[in-house]
Amino acid sequence: MKTFVSSKNILSCAPLWIIAIGLLIVVLIEKPEAEGPPIYIFNLIMTGVFSMIIWILLDTKYSIKEEILYFYSGPFRGKININSIRKIERHSGLIVPVTYKPALDTKGFIIHYNSFDDIYISPIQDALFLEELLKINPTIKVV
Repeated sequence: MKTFVSSKNILSCAPLWIIAIGLLIVVLIEKPEAEGPPIYIFNLIMTGVFSMIIWILLDTKYSIKEEILYFYSGPFRGKININSIRKIERHSGLIVPVTYKPALDTKGFIIHYNSFDDIYISPIQDALFLEELLKINPTIKVV
């Protein structure tokens, strides 16, 4: 199995770190007037959101094993059969025209697979990543 870590961009990661640190501060600030179950539920929810953001920031990667591309972004995971990939487009910019983006950078690839599915990913070693995909499916059109 070959694993490729997501590249990171300050424009993508800084807001997530700011939100995570803000959530942590909110949970840690003592609230003397707030007691009882509601404050515990609030703190539990905020801690869960904080944990999920940190998980995404620290565990966004892509793996290739046999003919399957696995993607991981915190709790969000999935797989794509590499033989179903039709086209890979290089993309750069804040606005990505896809709905699923397990990536932490503004430069990456839009992978078109099956009939109408697409995903945006951003491996650090992009040339090696493409090379590995093309070894498995040489019919992929790279744009």
